[in-house]
Amino acid sequence: MNTKWMFSLGLMLMISAGALAQDTTRAATQQKVDNTAATVGSAAETGTRAVGNAAVTTGRAVGKAGKATGKAVGNAAKATGRGVTKAVKATGRAISGEPKRDSL
Repeated sequence: MNTKWMFSLGLMLMISAGALAQDTTRAATQQKVDNTAATVGSAAETGTRAVGNAAVTTGRAVGKAGKATGKAVGNAAKATGRGVTKAVKATGRAISGEPKRDSL
């Protein structure tokens, strides 16, 4: 009877040890999967952040270029307007024969 009990106990211990080893292997595999997922997630987040930063930088550059272009166009329009005004006045004076007034 003792032999049967010892054999049963030994068999139970072997099965338990095998199951424990299998659980440990499964846990290690799951941990590797989790680590890989975390690494991929971090890389994706870093890439997304880099794309966002690049978009902001590009947007600022476009905004500055647009502002400079707007100023240049505005200044050109002012200069053109002044030139047209002076030309109209000069033409009017030439037609009427009126002399140009001196500015003080």
